[in-house]
Amino acid sequence: MTETILVSTIADDADPAFADAKSQVLDWLDQHAVAVGVVFDSKPFALTATRAGNTLGGLIGSTNLGWLHVQLLAVAPEARNQGVGRALLTAAENLARNRGCHAAWLDTYDHQGPDYYPRLGWAKFGELEDFPMGGVRWFYRKAL
Repeated sequence: MTETILVSTIADDADPAFADAKSQVLDWLDQHAVAVGVVFDSKPFALTATRAGNTLGGLIGSTNLGWLHVQLLAVAPEARNQGVGRALLTAAENLARNRGCHAAWLDTYDHQGPDYYPRLGWAKFGELEDFPMGGVRWFYRKAL
């Protein structure tokens, strides 16, 4: 007789069991990847843009497997349309090139100005409808 499989939920990332579960899952993924010749080497980074001591914007990203992933990009409302986002993206792309990356990807929502990225050389490669409900989540890529 086969034993019943029990699935546990750890819904709070502050719970130490969450970190343990995440670590185990990442270890298993790493073991499988290494077995097929893929070595993950994720390196996170954060960028900030300032003027006269005031923070105008920031970008959170990482590089891994030859790709830059822009996870978050935000510009203070009073600093929009002044080149801050462009400066942050350019700095992230340069950092990624220095780390040996050949391409980049990011995602954004239709309410966050998806026409912005194509003006900077990014090409849309996918979308998820109703994310959030009634909206669209867009995915962009760029060769470095």
